[in-house]
This record gives sequence, structure tokens and C-alpha cells, in this order.
Amino acid sequence: ERSIFADELAKSKIPLYNDDIILETRLRERFFGDLNGGPDTRYRDVWNIDLKDADHTEFHVESANSVLHRTTKLVLELDEILERQQSAQSKGSAKTEDSCWKCILVAHGDVLQILQTGFLRHPDASRHRNLEHLETASIRELILHE
Repeated sequence: ERSIFADELAKSKIPLYNDDIILETRLRERFFGDLNGGPDTRYRDVWNIDLKDADHTEFHVESANSVLHRTTKLVLELDEILERQQSAQSKGSAKTEDSCWKCILVAHGDVLQILQTGFLRHPDASRHRNLEHLETASIRELILHE
């Protein structure tokens, strides 16, 4: 999986800022409570309940809204940090699309699809499984919708 991701990353030509890689626990896999370690087919049971209630913790799972909260908080913090770093580096330079920072988040697909609901400004994370499936080691651009 990692070599597939590396190939996709190389094709994307996304420059890495000072080659920085940050390990961040807020991108950890969603906790599936009683279902952790069991068959992946049980995840659908959780996702079906997510549709009705994104705050549920049935089976002692981490709620979809909890995942949304921790990941969007991370993105907001990264945005602030990277904007500050970029401003310090480019004092006096005009801002262009090429000069905007880019950040690659690597996480489990469920976490990233839940995060995408935030970028799409959905009112909550209940519809995360209605989004296009995120294939293993793929790159998806997330743009905050107005």
C-alpha cells in the first residue's frame, strides 16, 4: 500500500514543505469499540446507524461527529501554522495559487471521508458513506466549499 501511495504522490508533483512529515494522533483510525478486531463487514452496522445519528456510540464506537471534530480541529490548526510559516517566508511577495500551502493527510479511509463532510460543509458527519469511496493509497483534494 505504501509503495502505491508513493507512486501516486510522485505523480501528483505536490512539493513537500521542507520535507516535513508530522505524525498526528488526531488522524488515527476511528475506534469501532466492541467491533474492533472483528470482521470488517460489521462496520456497515455502524455506518447504517451513522446515517440516522452521527453522535451515536452504539457498540461503544467513536461517534462520526467526534471524528469530524478532532480532524477538522487538526486542519484548522495546520492551516494557522502553515499560513504563519508561509507568511514569514514570503514577506513582500504576491500570493499566487502556486504559493498556497498544500498538506497531505494520510489516514484510514473512514476518517478521511468523515473529514471530507466537513470540507463539504455538511451539517454533520452522518452522510460520510454517501461520498465517493476513497480507495487505498489514493489522493483526493479537499477544498473548503463556501
